[in-house]
Amino acid sequence: MKAVFFEKPGGLDVLKYGELPTPRPQKGEALVRVKAADLNRLDVWLREDKENASNIPLPHIPGSDAAGVVKEINGESTLRVGQEVVLNPAIPCSACPRCKNGEPCELVKIFGVKNQGSYAEYITAPISQLYPKPKNISFAEAAAFPLTFLTAWHMLVGRANLRKGETVFVWGASGGLGSSAIQVAKYLGAKVIAAAKSEEDAKQIREIGADEIVIYTSGNVESTVKNLTKGLGVDVVFESVGEKTWSMTLAMLRPFGRVVIAGTTSGNMGTQDLSDIYVRQLSIFGARMGQKEEFEKVLELVAAGKLKPIIDKTFSLKDAAEAQKRMVDGKHFGKIVLEIQ
Repeated sequence: MKAVFFEKPGGLDVLKYGELPTPRPQKGEALVRVKAADLNRLDVWLREDKENASNIPLPHIPGSDAAGVVKEINGESTLRVGQEVVLNPAIPCSACPRCKNGEPCELVKIFGVKNQGSYAEYITAPISQLYPKPKNISFAEAAAFPLTFLTAWHMLVGRANLRKGETVFVWGASGGLGSSAIQVAKYLGAKVIAAAKSEEDAKQIREIGADEIVIYTSGNVESTVKNLTKGLGVDVVFESVGEKTWSMTLAMLRPFGRVVIAGTTSGNMGTQDLSDIYVRQLSIFGARMGQKEEFEKVLELVAAGKLKPIIDKTFSLKDAAEAQKRMVDGKHFGKIVLEIQ
């Protein structure tokens, strides 16, 4: 099969397009002919991560999101050969104490990290992770929503408990995760203040539902947010940037405010005044992927048209390096998709 892979970590030049053996489904798995695969920041981190390269199979095929057609089923399933499906990339470990007690997994595995991913003509995946693709969305749209919308839903609903009438500030609003968060927050009835790097980005962010925009490249973000909230601050900050924004994130919260964080694209080390945490009674929540029930809810809302993946641009599989460069350079708005013929 044709696939994009790397044999060692490094820059964009380590990505290769070529032939690899077509995988065979083990018991409890299905073979899927991939029609579309989505890019996530995780793909870049895996490619660049020299320290942890030994933790992933090499040569490695990246990619966590996929939509395609079932070609073979090895086990019992309500799915059938020829059916169009979408992959839930959050895989319970089945080994942690929470899994053994029938509770949400504490060590959710992400498809395409420890196993081969979706930048390929074929994948094998657990039957339990495959769902019928809604007929009213394309393969590209089906590949564009799972990881980001699931993560955004888990962050805002499962962790931060965002409620109707509250105000949330969204960093990274032009990316796949941030644009998903805006839609989830609006569905929940919250007011959204979103960060944009330019007026051009601001226009697009408003179109997907943001109530107010803060141009973070000019002016003081904290002061602007305080003015927009009549001096109160926001109830929740949706954080995925990390080091560069952490101090602003805490400063813009109102008393009893909550931060939910699921990424550190600018760096891992943030500093804070610990006394400020308890004096203002702030809460900080970590979030990673989401649960089966959350994915099913997101799938239901996407199928109903209440949540809509934003596709920035599509590329062919052989142009995956160019697609990743667009992501690394921050030129995208929404999701970048690989279409696989």
